[in-house]
Amino acid sequence: MIVVSAHAGEVETRVIDRGPGIPTELWDDVFLPFQRFGDRDNGTGVGLGLALSRGLTEAMGGSLTPDTTPGGGLTMIVSLRQVEA
Repeated sequence: MIVVSAHAGEVETRVIDRGPGIPTELWDDVFLPFQRFGDRDNGTGVGLGLALSRGLTEAMGGSLTPDTTPGGGLTMIVSLRQVEA
Protein backbone atom coordinates (compact mmCIF):
# COMPACT_ATOMS: atom_id res chain seq x y z
CA MET A 1 0.00 0.00 0.00
CA ILE A 2 1.19 3.54 -0.72
CA VAL A 3 -0.05 6.56 1.24
CA VAL A 4 0.90 10.14 0.29
CA SER A 5 0.34 13.21 2.45
CA ALA A 6 1.52 16.81 2.58
CA HIS A 7 2.21 18.75 5.78
CA ALA A 8 4.62 21.33 7.14
CA GLY A 9 6.07 22.05 3.67
CA GLU A 10 6.90 18.40 2.99
CA VAL A 11 5.39 15.65 0.91
CA GLU A 12 5.57 12.29 2.62
CA THR A 13 5.15 8.98 0.80
CA ARG A 14 4.74 5.85 2.91
CA VAL A 15 5.33 2.50 1.22
CA ILE A 16 3.70 0.00 3.56
CA ASP A 17 4.69 -3.66 3.49
CA ARG A 18 2.93 -6.28 5.60
CA GLY A 19 5.61 -8.96 5.18
CA PRO A 20 7.85 -10.37 7.91
CA GLY A 21 9.56 -7.01 8.46
CA ILE A 22 13.16 -6.33 9.41
CA PRO A 23 14.41 -6.21 13.01
CA THR A 24 15.02 -2.62 14.14
CA GLU A 25 18.69 -3.37 14.87
CA LEU A 26 19.19 -4.01 11.13
CA TRP A 27 17.42 -0.89 9.84
CA ASP A 28 20.64 1.04 9.19
CA ASP A 29 22.15 -1.96 7.42
CA VAL A 30 19.35 -2.25 4.84
CA PHE A 31 20.72 0.86 3.13
CA LEU A 32 24.19 -0.63 2.64
CA PRO A 33 24.87 -1.90 -0.90
CA PHE A 34 24.49 -5.63 -1.59
CA GLN A 35 22.48 -6.44 1.57
CA ARG A 36 19.99 -9.30 1.14
CA PHE A 37 19.12 -10.45 4.71
CA GLY A 38 18.25 -14.03 3.82
CA ASP A 39 15.84 -13.42 0.96
CA ARG A 40 14.15 -16.61 -0.13
CA ASP A 41 14.53 -15.71 -3.79
CA ASN A 42 18.29 -15.55 -4.24
CA GLY A 43 18.04 -15.61 -8.04
CA THR A 44 16.94 -12.01 -8.52
CA GLY A 45 18.25 -8.68 -7.33
CA VAL A 46 21.62 -7.76 -5.93
CA GLY A 47 20.62 -5.70 -2.90
CA LEU A 48 21.11 -2.22 -4.34
CA GLY A 49 17.51 -0.95 -4.40
CA LEU A 50 17.35 0.71 -0.99
CA ALA A 51 20.93 2.02 -1.18
CA LEU A 52 20.16 3.71 -4.51
CA SER A 53 16.75 4.92 -3.32
CA ARG A 54 18.21 6.59 -0.24
CA GLY A 55 21.04 8.17 -2.25
CA LEU A 56 18.64 9.61 -4.83
CA THR A 57 16.22 10.83 -2.18
CA GLU A 58 19.00 12.56 -0.23
CA ALA A 59 20.36 14.10 -3.46
CA MET A 60 16.94 15.78 -3.82
CA GLY A 61 17.18 17.14 -0.27
CA GLY A 62 14.88 14.52 1.23
CA SER A 63 15.11 11.49 3.43
CA LEU A 64 14.25 7.79 3.28
CA THR A 65 13.63 6.19 6.66
CA PRO A 66 12.18 2.89 7.88
CA ASP A 67 9.33 2.63 10.37
CA THR A 68 7.35 -0.21 11.87
CA THR A 69 4.08 -1.23 10.28
CA PRO A 70 1.33 -1.77 12.86
CA GLY A 71 0.40 -5.44 12.78
CA GLY A 72 3.78 -6.47 11.31
CA GLY A 73 5.95 -5.53 8.38
CA LEU A 74 8.02 -2.51 7.47
CA THR A 75 7.10 0.93 6.17
CA MET A 76 9.55 3.05 4.20
CA ILE A 77 8.96 6.78 4.42
CA VAL A 78 10.14 9.12 1.67
CA SER A 79 10.05 12.79 2.72
CA LEU A 80 10.70 15.56 0.21
CA ARG A 81 10.35 19.33 0.42
CA GLN A 82 7.18 20.55 -1.21
CA VAL A 83 7.87 22.71 -4.25
CA GLU A 84 5.42 25.42 -5.23
CA ALA A 85 4.40 25.36 -8.89
